[in-house]
Amino acid sequence: MDNSIIASIVSMAVLAIFFASVLAFAHSKLRVEEDPKVDEILHLLPGSNCGACGSLSCHDFAEHIVKDGTDPARCRVMHEDHRKKIYEITGKEETAVFPKTALVHCAADWGKKRSRAIYKGVRTCGAANLVPTGGMDCEYGCLGYGDCSMVCPFDAMKMENGLPRVDPSKCTGCGKCVEACPRDIISVEERKYDKIFHVACSSHDNMVRTRKVCDVGCIACGICVKLSQGVFFQMENNLSKVRYSKQGDPEKVGAVQAKCPTKVIKEI
Repeated sequence: MDNSIIASIVSMAVLAIFFASVLAFAHSKLRVEEDPKVDEILHLLPGSNCGACGSLSCHDFAEHIVKDGTDPARCRVMHEDHRKKIYEITGKEETAVFPKTALVHCAADWGKKRSRAIYKGVRTCGAANLVPTGGMDCEYGCLGYGDCSMVCPFDAMKMENGLPRVDPSKCTGCGKCVEACPRDIISVEERKYDKIFHVACSSHDNMVRTRKVCDVGCIACGICVKLSQGVFFQMENNLSKVRYSKQGDPEKVGAVQAKCPTKVIKEI
């Protein structure tokens, strides 16, 4: 064998041993010992890394729980029994946790969306929203291409006839769909009660304009506000807004819902 080849092989072997030694030394001297509680808590977290807790990952969240005293209740995805165990590990007092769910503030499916023009671009909401009104008459409504459902890590949102439908039993309130929607028609709300009512519309147009472009939008008639005396609903910028913290009596809220002329108030 050529001496130059042998020399090259020996040189590479020596370099490999040298760098391996440097890495081993660095690891032994520079490594940071992790609190065993972090690993214990990490195994109790769901591992979905959804970011709903505000941390970059489940491991990051576990570190914040141990080092910063972050409340484990910020993770709404984990099993209740696991949450209780984490409280035991940290010695913190358990706090009340209410489930969260995504609410879609639009009720216009493909059969109800009125087109101003035919959109032939990339079939995503983000792309369509770059075009004035996205080809739709309503500049506030759902564009219908499912960006929200595509980012849901829990399979809790499905597109049905151009409108996202939420499965409350799967939804964890992570907020990924909220971030994906370019028209801000999705919100995440706490479910303190068995039933939750919301307004499935985001339009701020006046009554005449809304009637012209949508049959299922809020027309700002104010009936819900008057009947509830402003307790359950409030009118803001031509749109009825729900006061979710005041929905403790579903029968009374349901009675108001029944009087909505466009049936835009929905119940989950």
